[in-house]
Amino acid sequence: MAVRLASLAVLLTSLALLDSSCGGDRNELILGATTSVQDTGLLDEIVRAFEGVTDYHIKPSIGGSGEVLAKARRGELDVIMTHSPADEDKFIADGEGLDKRPVMMNFFLIAGPEADPAGVRGAASMSEAFKRIAGGQSLFISRGDQSGTHLRELSIWGEADITPQGQPWYQESSTGQGQNLVVASDKDAYTLVDSSTFTVFEKRAGLRALLTDTEKPNIYSVIRVASDKHQNVNATGAIAFAEFITSPAGQCVIADFGMEEYGKSLFEPAARCPSANVGG
Repeated sequence: MAVRLASLAVLLTSLALLDSSCGGDRNELILGATTSVQDTGLLDEIVRAFEGVTDYHIKPSIGGSGEVLAKARRGELDVIMTHSPADEDKFIADGEGLDKRPVMMNFFLIAGPEADPAGVRGAASMSEAFKRIAGGQSLFISRGDQSGTHLRELSIWGEADITPQGQPWYQESSTGQGQNLVVASDKDAYTLVDSSTFTVFEKRAGLRALLTDTEKPNIYSVIRVASDKHQNVNATGAIAFAEFITSPAGQCVIADFGMEEYGKSLFEPAARCPSANVGG
């Protein structure tokens, strides 16, 4: 705890300097964040911690990674937290974003009914599991919204050499991460979901975690929106947030989240929090 407080003291000093240069009318910070960060409850903790050590007030803008990146391209956001690596890299290559930094990670998993009619539990890989779902024409619910989860799902179908769109067993919910899981549960179907959201919604949804993709972590990154392209961007606030969320203090917020209720961190911070016992 002493290490955390010392790190926080250093952070407070640097953020105070940033605050002093931004002016009173620049204290609102628009943060674009994905639905999984909101649905798990982590976003509330991050906002509370950040606002507690700065004069900034965060205005969240929630959506799938694709939607968040589109808003950022229009200059509607100041800083973003997404989990769609290829789209993020293009966003930066196009000059729309700056200073991509890893923040945390979890894993994707296939959730489905306890009976597991497609035999996903016995699959050796995610692509093999998708082949079994398609082969048995078992109902699969896709987010269908160009979110990071949807794009990962599409890449798995591609690895399996399967085009599910238009098939009667493949349906799109066009909803956020948590609600998509509930829809799949209501229909006794399979779906792809991140491990953190699944943990939070497991009792409510009633589906089982059948296969986890441990080979390809689901990485969330923070990116500042380029202020040279969008003059209304709060560049100073974006820097303050990026510094906070990747600092020991911010990483400890992530490492601690879920420990009390679930006995484990729901997300693994990119940099280990001092004295934290990630994973329980």
